[in-house]
Amino acid sequence: MVAEASKDFVSKVERAYQGEVYGEALYLGLADVLDDPVRSEKWRALAELEVVTKARMRDLVAKLGGDTRESDVFRQKGIDHVKKYANLPWDAFMALYSKELEPVIKRYAELEQRCAPEDAAVLRFLTEHEVVTKAFCDLELAGRPDISIDPTRALIASVGAV
Repeated sequence: MVAEASKDFVSKVERAYQGEVYGEALYLGLADVLDDPVRSEKWRALAELEVVTKARMRDLVAKLGGDTRESDVFRQKGIDHVKKYANLPWDAFMALYSKELEPVIKRYAELEQRCAPEDAAVLRFLTEHEVVTKAFCDLELAGRPDISIDPTRALIASVGAV
């Protein structure tokens, strides 16, 4: 039973890692297709956060003995979803994406609770990066585009990636 729980945990960590592959492709794709250069730059910052998170997760997946190869399927899914979001009115996109992040945040927080103490910081960062992405959406919806990307930039800066 313990081996199965461990296998299940590693599988979920691997899936979270592949989620960063998806997010990077999605966010860069959005940055490329949006007409508003300010919004495009915000998605580039969010993509940078995905890259930073992916690197941290890659190290954890490797430590756990998981597969660190980046999935072409997850990358393509991100590319394919660009159309889904880019064709929506901005506020509808922000509302939808904020809502879609809620179960992801919950799932990542559960991983954080199940991990070994020495892995907690990486999985806390994983959760937090989704929290700041949701904050971006929520601040955009609240009419605060002037500060919406600030939590993202602060999280990136916290690991010295700027």
